[in-house]
Amino acid sequence: MSRWSLQIDAMAPLKLIYFDIPGKAEAIRLCASVGKVDFEDVRISRERFAEMKEQGALPYGQVPALDVGAGRMLAQSSAILRYVATLGGLHPSDPLEAARIDSIMSEEEDFFSGITISRYSARFGYGHMSEEFRAEVRKNLNDEILPKHLRFLEGILADSKTGWLAGTEKPSAADFVFVPRLRWLVSGANDGIDGNLLDGYPKLKELIANMMALPEVVEWYAKNPPPQ
Repeated sequence: MSRWSLQIDAMAPLKLIYFDIPGKAEAIRLCASVGKVDFEDVRISRERFAEMKEQGALPYGQVPALDVGAGRMLAQSSAILRYVATLGGLHPSDPLEAARIDSIMSEEEDFFSGITISRYSARFGYGHMSEEFRAEVRKNLNDEILPKHLRFLEGILADSKTGWLAGTEKPSAADFVFVPRLRWLVSGANDGIDGNLLDGYPKLKELIANMMALPEVVEWYAKNPPPQ
């Protein structure tokens, strides 16, 4: 019998392992909060991360990772998010509805791929990226690539009858993954990206406002203010 066929200990909360930053874990934290999924928010240091990698405790040597008990660790943020959304009743059982959410989540990966590579060029085999070239890449992203993706999202929301990206009654994994990332995009953390980039996309700004106004999200940030 595969260890993955074992039942999860219902008495033990899930343990979400990540750094003390929003990053790729924020969507999971918010989804768990809205879905009322019990979890322990384990925030590790870079030193502890290196130790866990050395010990082989992390699939693919990355975080976020989700300890589901019985020695099992689930990796990759999108897979974790879907799993938590399912536990919280926020992921549909209908295959086509689920696929629509998955497609929007895949769009998030395309949306942010240029930013990610320009931040971590060596990780993707590009070696050291000079500051001059990075500035050129960021300008192209800001002026052409990101607005194209923003128009896609604005159009999706224009067709939504609920204000959520996949047209679901409640926020889905697609909303949870995009809202924190869009807030981060224009937070000033990315040199060369205009902090007013979302101006001109009112439905996207409304999406962010709606997510941030959810009582569970308000409560989460009251207890867990993001690091300054």
